[in-house]
Amino acid sequence: MSGQTTAGGRALVTDARRENRGRLLASAALFSGHQTCEALVPVAIGVAIDSAVVTGRHDLLAASLVGLAVLFTALILCWRWAARLGLGAVLDRAHRLRRRLGRSMLDLSDPTRARPDGELHSIASSDADRAARPVEYTSGLIAASTAIVVSCVILFGIDVRLGALVLTVAVGTTVALNLLSPTMTRRSHDQQHTAAQASALAADLVAGLRVLHGLAARDHAMTRYRAASTAAADAAIRAGNTLALQRAATLAAGGLVLLVALLAAGALAVDGQITVGALVAAVGAAQFLSEPLTMLGTHLQFRAGTRASAERVAAVLAEKSTSDDDSAAAADRSGHGPLTLAAAGTFTAAPGEFVGVVADPADATAILAALTPGTGPTPFTAELSGVRLDKLDRDDRRRLVHVEPHRVDLFTGTLHDNLTLGGDPGDLGAGSGAGDLGAALRAADADEFVTATADTPLRDRGTNLSGGQRQRLALARALHTNPDLLVLDRPTTAVDSVTEQRIADGIRRHRHGNGSHSTTVVLTASPTLLDRTDRVVLVVAGRVVATGRHHDLLRDNPDYRERVLR
Repeated sequence: MSGQTTAGGRALVTDARRENRGRLLASAALFSGHQTCEALVPVAIGVAIDSAVVTGRHDLLAASLVGLAVLFTALILCWRWAARLGLGAVLDRAHRLRRRLGRSMLDLSDPTRARPDGELHSIASSDADRAARPVEYTSGLIAASTAIVVSCVILFGIDVRLGALVLTVAVGTTVALNLLSPTMTRRSHDQQHTAAQASALAADLVAGLRVLHGLAARDHAMTRYRAASTAAADAAIRAGNTLALQRAATLAAGGLVLLVALLAAGALAVDGQITVGALVAAVGAAQFLSEPLTMLGTHLQFRAGTRASAERVAAVLAEKSTSDDDSAAAADRSGHGPLTLAAAGTFTAAPGEFVGVVADPADATAILAALTPGTGPTPFTAELSGVRLDKLDRDDRRRLVHVEPHRVDLFTGTLHDNLTLGGDPGDLGAGSGAGDLGAALRAADADEFVTATADTPLRDRGTNLSGGQRQRLALARALHTNPDLLVLDRPTTAVDSVTEQRIADGIRRHRHGNGSHSTTVVLTASPTLLDRTDRVVLVVAGRVVATGRHHDLLRDNPDYRERVLR
């Protein structure tokens, strides 16, 4: 754990207390009232014995019973409202943390996207819940401390020597219990971290299950997961051992306090220095002390777990977007200018131009990284209207640029839900505008199968669709967004040649009709798509080595011809 992460975790804990200050104070006061009433129960019983039982006065006995009823009513009501306020604060805080984490994870330019999905899921669920507990454990610690103080005051009131003896033992055991907190925090952090890694690996393996079967790599995958699962289990066992030690120490501390109080109070009663009622009150108060001591240990465990989870949450929230600083530039909202990509060479895509890029996988990945700042290192720099994309205001970048990756991400729901993503559903069959859903479906040659199965529920990641259907669905979704600059990464690798021809014509017609100022960049080696572009750029080893029309490059450039026709 780095010092910055630890400081961020502490800041989250402090923020949780600050934003719930009212509920924290009310919960702590009510919880302390509950514990005070609990501590007064043996005192009330002792008073009843001395004043009513010993004297045989029935009126005082009745009054004592009424007093006990009032005492129990008060402690029940205090507990109810303390729990309600505290739990409400925890749930609200957890919800706000998940919203903040969700915004961070959905930020396309946020480096947290480099974290495995399973780890992010673990942080946004169990860690967010645990990081929301400061109100709970703080009010619990205050209440436990109050109960210990009240019990000691009661014992001091019975006999100063008895109170001093029990207080000394109670303080010593409390300090000893607190010494285990750093170890619990560290091991709790390790447990959550290794569990998140195992969860992330499991999510990746399930997503690639078909590929693993095809490569006959199932045994290797099982070995990897078994190792990750074993590491998570070992970390959980270490954390559990520390937890068990802490609980055992807490129980032993309560038993020690009770034993000391019982022996001391018994000796005083035998000598006649305290009454029978005082003996009952002293033993009851000492016995009750085991409850706040146990509570103290429990909430120290909560504090350790909360700090560990808060550090993990803070680590995600601290990974800021590359364009979230004050130097982010605003785009001209009247329209976008040319796109410029530069490395060892430069090429420009003007407004209204349809440009194809032929590049090796490494170069294609670097180009895409430049067009989606924050997703990885790249030798390329991308500028739009003379402003670097990684310095462009994030909202403007999202408005102007859409990069559709080769991997298709589909979500739970119907085909129609995946196309609209919560936007205006529109009419699947009508309209012809660039932003119209029906027109986008026709351009992607997806109108027939989508119209026929629009309400069909998708299984996990759309596994009940063919590869070509998933690809056309994603393309239609990208076209429907109608950005000024659309970047497509190998959008037709899973379709047949006839369908690819229709898609190439559809993209051209949809994005580059008469008077269109939309820019489209497609990374592909497909001759069919490249033939429909205005210009093709050949990138080799990070260098722009050729540019021209597809047919001209086929005729004049052997390197281009080899890459496109192989």
